[in-house]
Amino acid sequence: MIGNRSRNPQGFKRSSVTPGSNAVLRVRGIEGWRGVAALLVVLIHVWTNMGTDGTGLGPGYYTNEAIGWIFGNADIVVDLFFVLSGVLLWLPFVGAALDDKLPVPNARHFLFRRVLRFIPLYWVVVVVMWSSRNFGVETAQWRDLVEHLLLIHAFDSERIFHTVGPAWTLSVEWIFYLSLTFLGPPFVRWVREGVGTRRRVLRMVGAFAGVIWLSIAFKANVAYVWNIPVESWAWRFGPLAKADTFVIGMLAATVVVLLRGRRLPGFTLPLFLAAAVACYWPVVVPPGADANLHFEVIRHTMAATAFALVLLGVMTTRWDWVPALVDNKIALRLSILAYSLYLLHEPVLLGIVDLGWYGYNPTVGTYLINLIWILALALPVAWIGHRLIEEPWTDVGNLQERDGSRRELYPDIVHYVPIARLGSAAAGALRSTVLSSAGDAKRDEDAA
Repeated sequence: MIGNRSRNPQGFKRSSVTPGSNAVLRVRGIEGWRGVAALLVVLIHVWTNMGTDGTGLGPGYYTNEAIGWIFGNADIVVDLFFVLSGVLLWLPFVGAALDDKLPVPNARHFLFRRVLRFIPLYWVVVVVMWSSRNFGVETAQWRDLVEHLLLIHAFDSERIFHTVGPAWTLSVEWIFYLSLTFLGPPFVRWVREGVGTRRRVLRMVGAFAGVIWLSIAFKANVAYVWNIPVESWAWRFGPLAKADTFVIGMLAATVVVLLRGRRLPGFTLPLFLAAAVACYWPVVVPPGADANLHFEVIRHTMAATAFALVLLGVMTTRWDWVPALVDNKIALRLSILAYSLYLLHEPVLLGIVDLGWYGYNPTVGTYLINLIWILALALPVAWIGHRLIEEPWTDVGNLQERDGSRRELYPDIVHYVPIARLGSAAAGALRSTVLSSAGDAKRDEDAA
């Protein structure tokens, strides 16, 4: 019936993606990873904040071999976020690059959705956290606020981890979004100039290899030529140092599109997993070693490659139970809150510390108590942030079509009734019918 509204599921019942909005093909076994990665970050930060030696590594890093193995390599979880972004955001671009029937992604539409999905909650958290620590016009760190609001703090070694520590990755992500916005569409058109799939793939792979080489060369110069101190964090955590991890995810997306939905035999999954272990094992940080100095040039590149291989194995296997295991109900619900949880868990943790509820006794029991406190408060806070800020602005982003035009809210009316040919009386009657069916007629009359 004209005017009926389809009610989209809200909160935990809503999918973490808009089905078919930008998808070239439906991929399996990838959405749940975001929830898993966000939860892993919380688990890691709860332990590392229990440390009292100022290293940020947590208790037992230099004295307990198991803890040394785990937390010496825990920083690679961030690489999983970057690889996931590369895979998911590059899918519509690579699809258009290889299939002339598909439209080239619209830069305006892409950036519009990214801004509304990304910025509102981030700005609220930054302003609240900054305001809680800065008082007085002359004593407040205004540069810190400006850099965080503009998402350029990843270029500032002194302030990269200020205000909201985990938000340094969002500054890097933002540069990736801008790069895709301004370089993605012309790159796709350039790839399309190649005749045949083989030449187009070679063009893409050649460009990707160049970016990976440039990123590794930059990190090598930072470490061995320019001899920049480790504490100059922006040189090792900035966009150019992390560019290779995004591009590796883009390579994985290219492979998925090339398969065109075909699934690989089950025995290939163990091969992918074995290749992932072989990639990362040589650069694993041993207990007690400095993760920032251990194979720092290629360590995160190899970790990103390992994650990409795992994702490819899961997404392409014929064994349906494997992607179903990743995209289980709990992981999918967590993936909906992944961004909010990632951004808000540290403010919650710091609040618990200020209240004196955080334990520093280096035992498993104390850790579990801290973890329960954090999750019991951070998950509801993340849900509130998602429902009140993130979700409404995401819905606003859905009002724009893929070509950048405004979405028609009542396509059934436009299809069946030639509005332009109606007289003013008929158009007014039709408008009243639509508003009445939506339950808004009374409000419209009051407004008139």
